[in-house]
Amino acid sequence: MSEQSFVERHFRHNFIVNVSDLALWATGSALVSTATVLPMFMAHLTASPVIIGLIPSLQFLGWRLPQLFTAGVVEKLPRKLPFVLSVSLNERLPILMLGLIVLIWPHAEPDVLLAATLLLLGWQAFGSGACANAWQAMVAKVIPATHWGLFFGLGNALGALLGVGGAALSHYFLSHYPFPYGFGYSCVVASVFLMLSWCALALTKEEAKPPARTVPGLREYLRSLPGVLRQDRNFSLFLLLRSVGAFPGMGSAFLAVYAAERFSLGDEAAATFTTVILVSQALLNPILGRMGDRYGHKLMITLSFWAQAASMAVAATAPNSTLFLAAFALKSAADAIGMSSGLPIVFEFCSEETRPTYIGLANTLTAPPLVLVPVVGGAMVESVGYVGTFCASALLGILVAVLWHRCLDDPRSLAMRTITADPAGLAAGEDGGGQARPEP
Repeated sequence: MSEQSFVERHFRHNFIVNVSDLALWATGSALVSTATVLPMFMAHLTASPVIIGLIPSLQFLGWRLPQLFTAGVVEKLPRKLPFVLSVSLNERLPILMLGLIVLIWPHAEPDVLLAATLLLLGWQAFGSGACANAWQAMVAKVIPATHWGLFFGLGNALGALLGVGGAALSHYFLSHYPFPYGFGYSCVVASVFLMLSWCALALTKEEAKPPARTVPGLREYLRSLPGVLRQDRNFSLFLLLRSVGAFPGMGSAFLAVYAAERFSLGDEAAATFTTVILVSQALLNPILGRMGDRYGHKLMITLSFWAQAASMAVAATAPNSTLFLAAFALKSAADAIGMSSGLPIVFEFCSEETRPTYIGLANTLTAPPLVLVPVVGGAMVESVGYVGTFCASALLGILVAVLWHRCLDDPRSLAMRTITADPAGLAAGEDGGGQARPEP
Protein backbone atom coordinates (compact mmCIF):
# COMPACT_ATOMS: atom_id res chain seq x y z
CA MET A 1 0.00 0.00 0.00
CA SER A 2 1.42 3.41 -0.99
CA GLU A 3 1.89 6.07 1.66
CA GLN A 4 -0.84 8.26 0.19
CA SER A 5 -3.27 5.31 0.13
CA PHE A 6 -2.48 4.60 3.79
CA VAL A 7 -3.16 8.23 4.73
CA GLU A 8 -6.42 8.30 2.80
CA ARG A 9 -7.56 4.97 4.23
CA HIS A 10 -7.05 6.07 7.84
CA PHE A 11 -7.85 9.76 7.38
CA ARG A 12 -11.25 9.78 9.10
CA HIS A 13 -9.95 7.76 12.06
CA ASN A 14 -6.83 9.90 12.48
CA PHE A 15 -8.82 13.11 12.13
CA ILE A 16 -11.25 12.10 14.89
CA VAL A 17 -8.69 10.84 17.41
CA ASN A 18 -6.35 13.80 16.95
CA VAL A 19 -9.15 16.37 17.16
CA SER A 20 -10.19 14.57 20.35
CA ASP A 21 -6.63 14.94 21.63
CA LEU A 22 -6.72 18.70 21.04
CA ALA A 23 -10.15 19.11 22.65
CA LEU A 24 -9.37 17.03 25.74
CA TRP A 25 -6.03 18.77 26.16
CA ALA A 26 -7.77 22.16 26.07
CA THR A 27 -10.21 21.02 28.75
CA GLY A 28 -7.44 19.96 31.09
CA SER A 29 -5.48 23.13 30.37
CA ALA A 30 -8.49 25.28 31.29
CA LEU A 31 -8.58 23.66 34.73
CA VAL A 32 -5.02 24.87 35.37
CA SER A 33 -5.03 27.96 33.18
CA THR A 34 -1.68 29.75 33.04
CA ALA A 35 -3.60 33.02 32.59
CA THR A 36 -5.86 32.75 35.63
CA VAL A 37 -5.70 29.67 37.88
CA LEU A 38 -1.95 29.21 38.30
CA PRO A 39 -1.23 32.93 38.83
CA MET A 40 -3.92 33.01 41.54
CA PHE A 41 -2.34 29.96 43.17
CA MET A 42 1.12 31.51 43.14
CA ALA A 43 -0.25 34.81 44.46
CA HIS A 44 -0.97 32.91 47.71
CA LEU A 45 2.69 31.90 47.87
CA THR A 46 4.49 35.10 46.87
CA ALA A 47 3.78 38.80 46.47
CA SER A 48 6.40 39.18 43.74
CA PRO A 49 4.85 39.99 40.33
CA VAL A 50 8.16 39.04 38.72
CA ILE A 51 7.95 35.49 40.04
CA ILE A 52 4.26 35.20 39.09
CA GLY A 53 5.18 36.52 35.65
CA LEU A 54 7.51 33.55 35.19
CA ILE A 55 4.49 31.33 34.47
CA PRO A 56 3.76 32.53 30.90
CA SER A 57 7.47 33.00 30.26
CA LEU A 58 8.18 29.38 31.22
CA GLN A 59 5.29 28.12 29.13
CA PHE A 60 6.30 30.12 26.09
CA LEU A 61 10.04 29.46 26.20
CA GLY A 62 9.51 25.81 27.05
CA TRP A 63 7.31 25.31 24.00
CA ARG A 64 9.46 27.21 21.50
CA LEU A 65 13.13 26.74 22.35
CA PRO A 66 13.58 22.93 22.26
CA GLN A 67 12.01 22.44 18.84
CA LEU A 68 15.08 23.22 16.76
CA PHE A 69 17.28 20.97 18.90
CA THR A 70 14.95 17.97 18.56
CA ALA A 71 14.45 18.43 14.80
CA GLY A 72 17.44 16.28 13.80
CA VAL A 73 16.27 13.44 16.03
CA VAL A 74 12.72 13.67 14.67
CA GLU A 75 13.89 13.54 11.05
CA LYS A 76 15.53 10.16 11.72
CA LEU A 77 12.35 8.55 13.09
CA PRO A 78 10.44 6.22 10.74
CA ARG A 79 7.39 6.78 12.99
CA LYS A 80 6.91 9.90 15.09
CA LEU A 81 4.10 8.57 17.31
CA PRO A 82 6.18 6.43 19.73
CA PHE A 83 8.48 9.40 20.39
CA VAL A 84 5.49 11.73 20.91
CA LEU A 85 3.79 9.35 23.34
CA SER A 86 6.85 8.76 25.48
CA VAL A 87 8.12 12.34 25.61
CA SER A 88 4.67 13.93 26.01
CA LEU A 89 4.27 12.25 29.41
CA ASN A 90 6.64 14.99 30.57
CA GLU A 91 3.95 17.59 29.85
CA ARG A 92 1.24 15.65 31.70
CA LEU A 93 2.78 14.06 34.80
CA PRO A 94 4.04 17.34 36.36
CA ILE A 95 0.44 18.62 36.66
CA LEU A 96 -0.60 15.45 38.49
CA MET A 97 2.45 15.68 40.77
CA LEU A 98 1.68 19.32 41.59
CA GLY A 99 -1.88 18.41 42.56
CA LEU A 100 -0.75 15.52 44.74
CA ILE A 101 1.90 17.62 46.49
CA VAL A 102 -0.68 20.29 47.31
CA LEU A 103 -3.21 17.76 48.62
CA ILE A 104 -0.72 15.64 50.60
CA TRP A 105 1.25 18.56 52.09
CA PRO A 106 -1.29 21.41 52.21
CA HIS A 107 0.50 23.10 55.10
CA ALA A 108 3.96 23.08 53.57
CA GLU A 109 5.96 26.28 53.80
CA PRO A 110 5.00 28.74 51.01
CA ASP A 111 8.60 28.90 49.78
CA VAL A 112 8.70 25.11 49.46
CA LEU A 113 5.42 25.01 47.54
CA LEU A 114 6.59 27.90 45.36
CA ALA A 115 9.85 26.18 44.49
CA ALA A 116 8.05 22.90 43.75
CA THR A 117 5.52 24.72 41.56
CA LEU A 118 8.14 26.51 39.48
CA LEU A 119 10.18 23.34 39.10
CA LEU A 120 7.18 21.29 37.97
CA LEU A 121 5.87 23.99 35.62
CA GLY A 122 9.32 24.29 34.07
CA TRP A 123 9.45 20.52 33.61
CA GLN A 124 5.97 20.58 32.07
CA ALA A 125 6.80 23.47 29.71
CA PHE A 126 10.05 22.01 28.37
CA GLY A 127 8.46 18.56 28.16
CA SER A 128 5.84 20.12 25.93
CA GLY A 129 8.47 21.71 23.74
CA ALA A 130 10.52 18.51 23.55
CA CYS A 131 7.65 16.65 21.87
CA ALA A 132 6.19 19.60 19.92
CA ASN A 133 8.28 19.15 16.78
CA ALA A 134 7.55 15.43 16.49
CA TRP A 135 3.84 16.01 17.18
CA GLN A 136 3.55 18.65 14.43
CA ALA A 137 5.47 16.46 11.98
CA MET A 138 3.20 13.52 12.80
CA VAL A 139 0.03 15.57 12.34
CA ALA A 140 1.26 16.88 8.99
CA LYS A 141 2.01 13.28 7.98
CA VAL A 142 -1.27 11.60 8.94
CA ILE A 143 -3.66 14.47 8.05
CA PRO A 144 -3.81 15.37 4.32
CA ALA A 145 -2.64 18.87 3.41
CA THR A 146 -6.13 19.66 2.12
CA HIS A 147 -7.47 19.41 5.68
CA TRP A 148 -4.70 20.92 7.83
CA GLY A 149 -6.59 24.16 8.41
CA LEU A 150 -9.86 22.41 9.21
CA PHE A 151 -8.09 20.05 11.60
CA PHE A 152 -6.50 22.80 13.69
CA GLY A 153 -9.59 24.99 13.40
CA LEU A 154 -12.05 22.34 14.52
CA GLY A 155 -9.74 21.03 17.24
CA ASN A 156 -9.28 24.49 18.71
CA ALA A 157 -12.99 25.26 18.39
CA LEU A 158 -13.98 22.17 20.35
CA GLY A 159 -11.19 22.97 22.77
CA ALA A 160 -12.64 26.44 23.34
CA LEU A 161 -16.12 25.01 24.00
CA LEU A 162 -14.88 22.29 26.34
CA GLY A 163 -12.52 24.81 27.91
CA VAL A 164 -15.57 26.69 29.16
CA GLY A 165 -16.59 23.52 31.00
CA GLY A 166 -13.08 23.06 32.35
CA ALA A 167 -13.03 26.64 33.60
CA ALA A 168 -16.43 26.16 35.24
CA LEU A 169 -15.19 23.00 36.96
CA SER A 170 -12.12 24.82 38.21
CA HIS A 171 -14.36 27.63 39.49
CA TYR A 172 -16.36 25.05 41.45
CA PHE A 173 -13.26 23.61 43.12
CA LEU A 174 -11.80 27.02 43.94
CA SER A 175 -15.07 28.37 45.35
CA HIS A 176 -16.08 25.28 47.38
CA TYR A 177 -12.75 24.22 48.91
CA PRO A 178 -10.35 26.32 50.99
CA PHE A 179 -6.83 27.06 49.82
CA PRO A 180 -4.90 25.08 48.71
CA TYR A 181 -7.30 22.13 48.30
CA GLY A 182 -9.27 23.68 45.45
CA PHE A 183 -6.09 24.13 43.42
CA GLY A 184 -5.01 20.59 44.24
CA TYR A 185 -8.30 19.13 43.01
CA SER A 186 -8.13 21.26 39.86
CA CYS A 187 -4.66 19.88 39.07
CA VAL A 188 -5.66 16.26 39.69
CA VAL A 189 -8.81 16.47 37.56
CA ALA A 190 -6.87 18.38 34.89
CA SER A 191 -4.36 15.52 34.74
CA VAL A 192 -7.23 13.10 34.10
CA PHE A 193 -8.27 15.05 30.99
CA LEU A 194 -4.63 15.38 29.91
CA MET A 195 -4.17 11.61 30.11
CA LEU A 196 -7.43 11.06 28.21
CA SER A 197 -5.98 13.24 25.47
CA TRP A 198 -2.85 11.06 25.55
CA CYS A 199 -5.03 7.97 25.11
CA ALA A 200 -6.77 9.55 22.11
CA LEU A 201 -3.40 10.46 20.61
CA ALA A 202 -2.18 6.87 21.10
CA LEU A 203 -4.92 5.64 18.74
CA THR A 204 -3.29 7.42 15.77
CA LYS A 205 -2.42 5.14 12.85
CA GLU A 206 0.93 6.11 11.33
CA GLU A 207 2.85 4.21 8.69
CA ALA A 208 6.60 3.73 9.16
CA LYS A 209 8.71 5.55 6.60
CA PRO A 210 12.52 5.33 6.64
CA PRO A 211 14.27 8.74 6.56
CA ALA A 212 14.97 9.93 3.03
CA ARG A 213 18.31 11.47 3.93
CA THR A 214 21.14 10.95 6.40
CA VAL A 215 20.90 13.38 9.30
CA PRO A 216 24.27 14.29 10.89
CA GLY A 217 24.99 14.66 14.60
CA LEU A 218 23.65 17.64 16.52
CA ARG A 219 26.72 19.87 16.10
CA GLU A 220 26.97 19.28 12.35
CA TYR A 221 23.21 19.54 12.02
CA LEU A 222 23.12 22.96 13.70
CA ARG A 223 26.00 24.13 11.50
CA SER A 224 23.98 23.20 8.41
CA LEU A 225 20.98 25.36 9.33
CA PRO A 226 22.32 28.70 8.04
CA GLY A 227 22.66 27.01 4.66
CA VAL A 228 18.98 26.08 4.76
CA LEU A 229 18.07 29.72 5.35
CA ARG A 230 20.38 30.97 2.59
CA GLN A 231 18.98 28.45 0.15
CA ASP A 232 15.34 29.19 0.91
CA ARG A 233 15.11 32.98 0.84
CA ASN A 234 11.31 32.98 0.88
CA PHE A 235 11.29 31.01 4.13
CA SER A 236 13.90 33.36 5.62
CA LEU A 237 11.66 36.29 4.72
CA PHE A 238 8.75 34.44 6.32
CA LEU A 239 10.71 34.13 9.58
CA LEU A 240 11.56 37.84 9.52
CA LEU A 241 7.97 38.93 8.87
CA ARG A 242 6.67 36.47 11.45
CA SER A 243 9.03 37.95 14.03
CA VAL A 244 8.04 41.54 13.20
CA GLY A 245 4.42 40.41 13.12
CA ALA A 246 4.47 39.73 16.86
CA PHE A 247 4.63 43.44 17.70
CA PRO A 248 1.16 44.49 16.45
CA GLY A 249 -0.16 42.38 19.32
CA MET A 250 1.67 44.34 22.02
CA GLY A 251 -1.52 46.16 23.03
CA SER A 252 -3.68 43.03 23.27
CA ALA A 253 -2.60 42.15 26.79
CA PHE A 254 -4.06 45.42 28.09
CA LEU A 255 -7.55 45.24 26.58
CA ALA A 256 -9.31 43.98 29.72
CA VAL A 257 -7.39 46.26 32.08
CA TYR A 258 -8.09 49.34 29.97
CA ALA A 259 -11.78 48.52 29.50
CA ALA A 260 -12.29 48.04 33.24
CA GLU A 261 -10.56 51.35 33.97
CA ARG A 262 -12.10 53.33 31.11
CA PHE A 263 -15.70 52.24 31.68
CA SER A 264 -15.57 51.65 35.47
CA LEU A 265 -16.35 47.94 35.20
CA GLY A 266 -16.25 45.44 38.05
CA ASP A 267 -14.28 42.18 38.23
CA GLU A 268 -17.26 40.29 36.79
CA ALA A 269 -16.55 41.94 33.43
CA ALA A 270 -13.61 39.54 33.05
CA ALA A 271 -16.11 36.68 32.70
CA THR A 272 -17.92 38.58 29.94
CA PHE A 273 -14.68 39.23 28.07
CA THR A 274 -13.65 35.58 28.43
CA THR A 275 -17.01 34.42 27.11
CA VAL A 276 -16.75 36.69 24.05
CA ILE A 277 -13.26 35.36 23.32
CA LEU A 278 -14.16 31.67 23.72
CA VAL A 279 -17.43 31.89 21.78
CA SER A 280 -15.76 33.84 18.98
CA GLN A 281 -12.97 31.30 18.71
CA ALA A 282 -15.39 28.37 18.80
CA LEU A 283 -17.43 29.87 15.95
CA LEU A 284 -14.57 31.19 13.84
CA ASN A 285 -11.88 28.52 14.11
CA PRO A 286 -13.46 25.85 11.84
CA ILE A 287 -14.64 28.43 9.29
CA LEU A 288 -11.32 30.25 9.06
CA GLY A 289 -9.38 26.99 9.08
CA ARG A 290 -11.38 25.69 6.13
CA MET A 291 -10.90 29.00 4.31
CA GLY A 292 -7.16 28.56 4.77
CA ASP A 293 -7.33 25.11 3.20
CA ARG A 294 -9.25 26.50 0.25
CA TYR A 295 -7.80 29.96 -0.36
CA GLY A 296 -4.34 29.66 1.15
CA HIS A 297 -2.88 30.14 4.61
CA LYS A 298 -0.80 33.13 3.49
CA LEU A 299 -3.99 35.02 2.62
CA MET A 300 -5.59 34.12 5.94
CA ILE A 301 -2.58 35.28 7.96
CA THR A 302 -2.64 38.56 6.03
CA LEU A 303 -6.27 38.93 7.12
CA SER A 304 -5.25 38.15 10.71
CA PHE A 305 -2.98 41.23 10.75
CA TRP A 306 -5.86 43.36 9.45
CA ALA A 307 -8.10 41.91 12.17
CA GLN A 308 -5.46 42.64 14.79
CA ALA A 309 -5.14 46.22 13.57
CA ALA A 310 -8.93 46.65 13.59
CA SER A 311 -9.08 45.28 17.13
CA MET A 312 -6.59 47.88 18.33
CA ALA A 313 -8.38 50.68 16.45
CA VAL A 314 -11.71 49.75 18.06
CA ALA A 315 -10.06 49.61 21.50
CA ALA A 316 -8.66 53.11 21.02
CA THR A 317 -11.96 54.65 19.87
CA ALA A 318 -14.88 52.65 21.37
CA PRO A 319 -17.21 55.06 23.21
CA ASN A 320 -18.76 52.43 25.47
CA SER A 321 -18.18 48.95 26.86
CA THR A 322 -20.67 47.30 24.48
CA LEU A 323 -18.82 48.44 21.37
CA PHE A 324 -15.52 47.63 23.08
CA LEU A 325 -16.52 43.95 22.95
CA ALA A 326 -15.83 44.14 19.21
CA ALA A 327 -12.14 44.60 20.05
CA PHE A 328 -12.16 41.22 21.81
CA ALA A 329 -14.09 39.60 18.94
CA LEU A 330 -11.62 40.92 16.35
CA LYS A 331 -8.68 39.82 18.48
CA SER A 332 -10.28 36.36 18.68
CA ALA A 333 -10.55 36.29 14.87
CA ALA A 334 -6.85 37.11 14.56
CA ASP A 335 -5.97 34.46 17.13
CA ALA A 336 -8.21 31.89 15.42
CA ILE A 337 -6.36 32.38 12.14
CA GLY A 338 -3.07 32.07 13.99
CA MET A 339 -4.23 28.75 15.44
CA SER A 340 -5.63 27.30 12.22
CA SER A 341 -3.14 28.67 9.65
CA GLY A 342 0.00 29.45 11.66
CA LEU A 343 1.21 25.84 11.75
CA PRO A 344 0.00 24.67 8.30
CA ILE A 345 1.79 27.47 6.45
CA VAL A 346 5.10 26.21 7.86
CA PHE A 347 4.27 22.71 6.61
CA GLU A 348 3.81 24.14 3.09
CA PHE A 349 7.36 25.44 2.81
CA CYS A 350 9.04 22.04 2.77
CA SER A 351 8.99 18.36 1.95
CA GLU A 352 7.91 15.79 4.52
CA GLU A 353 11.52 14.75 5.02
CA THR A 354 12.74 18.25 5.96
CA ARG A 355 9.58 19.29 7.82
CA PRO A 356 11.03 18.83 11.35
CA THR A 357 13.88 21.20 10.46
CA TYR A 358 11.50 23.84 9.14
CA ILE A 359 9.22 23.46 12.15
CA GLY A 360 12.18 23.90 14.49
CA LEU A 361 13.46 26.97 12.66
CA ALA A 362 10.00 28.54 12.52
CA ASN A 363 9.39 28.17 16.24
CA THR A 364 12.79 28.56 17.88
CA LEU A 365 14.14 31.47 15.82
CA THR A 366 10.96 33.51 16.28
CA ALA A 367 10.91 33.03 20.07
CA PRO A 368 12.98 36.12 21.09
CA PRO A 369 10.62 38.71 19.52
CA LEU A 370 7.65 37.17 21.27
CA VAL A 371 9.47 37.40 24.58
CA LEU A 372 10.09 41.10 23.96
CA VAL A 373 6.51 41.98 22.99
CA PRO A 374 5.06 42.14 26.56
CA VAL A 375 8.08 44.18 27.71
CA VAL A 376 7.75 46.64 24.82
CA GLY A 377 3.99 46.85 25.33
CA GLY A 378 4.38 47.60 29.03
CA ALA A 379 6.98 50.29 28.29
CA MET A 380 4.67 51.82 25.68
CA VAL A 381 1.78 52.00 28.15
CA GLU A 382 3.98 53.74 30.70
CA SER A 383 5.22 56.29 28.16
CA VAL A 384 2.21 57.05 25.91
CA GLY A 385 -0.73 55.44 27.74
CA TYR A 386 -3.19 52.75 26.68
CA VAL A 387 -4.72 54.63 23.74
CA GLY A 388 -1.30 55.53 22.35
CA THR A 389 -0.23 51.88 22.61
CA PHE A 390 -3.40 50.72 20.84
CA CYS A 391 -2.85 53.25 18.03
CA ALA A 392 0.79 52.19 17.59
CA SER A 393 -0.28 48.54 17.53
CA ALA A 394 -2.92 49.27 14.87
CA LEU A 395 -0.43 51.08 12.63
CA LEU A 396 2.09 48.26 13.00
CA GLY A 397 -0.63 45.74 12.14
CA ILE A 398 -1.45 47.59 8.92
CA LEU A 399 2.25 47.82 8.00
CA VAL A 400 2.87 44.10 8.59
CA ALA A 401 -0.29 43.14 6.66
CA VAL A 402 0.94 45.12 3.63
CA LEU A 403 4.45 43.68 3.85
CA TRP A 404 3.12 40.14 4.29
CA HIS A 405 0.86 40.52 1.24
CA ARG A 406 3.35 42.23 -1.08
CA CYS A 407 6.72 40.72 -0.14
CA LEU A 408 6.11 37.06 0.76
CA ASP A 409 5.52 34.47 -1.96
CA ASP A 410 2.75 32.02 -1.15
CA PRO A 411 4.56 28.71 -0.46
CA ARG A 412 1.55 26.77 -1.76
CA SER A 413 1.70 28.59 -5.12
CA LEU A 414 5.46 28.03 -5.34
CA ALA A 415 4.94 24.33 -4.68
CA MET A 416 2.34 24.03 -7.41
CA ARG A 417 4.54 25.87 -9.90
CA THR A 418 7.45 23.58 -9.05
CA ILE A 419 5.29 20.49 -9.48
CA THR A 420 4.17 21.75 -12.92
CA ALA A 421 7.68 22.66 -14.01
CA ASP A 422 9.58 19.66 -12.61
CA PRO A 423 7.38 16.74 -11.57
CA ALA A 424 10.29 14.34 -11.97
CA GLY A 425 12.35 16.26 -9.45
CA LEU A 426 9.62 16.04 -6.88
CA ALA A 427 9.18 12.37 -7.51
CA ALA A 428 12.84 11.95 -6.75
CA GLY A 429 12.34 13.67 -3.41
CA GLU A 430 13.62 17.17 -4.26
CA ASP A 431 11.91 20.00 -2.47
CA GLY A 432 12.66 22.96 -4.70
CA GLY A 433 14.94 24.67 -2.24
CA GLY A 434 12.60 23.93 0.62
CA GLN A 435 9.62 25.60 -1.09
CA ALA A 436 7.85 22.67 -2.70
CA ARG A 437 6.57 19.45 -1.26
CA PRO A 438 5.00 16.28 -2.64
CA GLU A 439 1.33 15.96 -1.87
CA PRO A 440 0.74 13.64 1.10
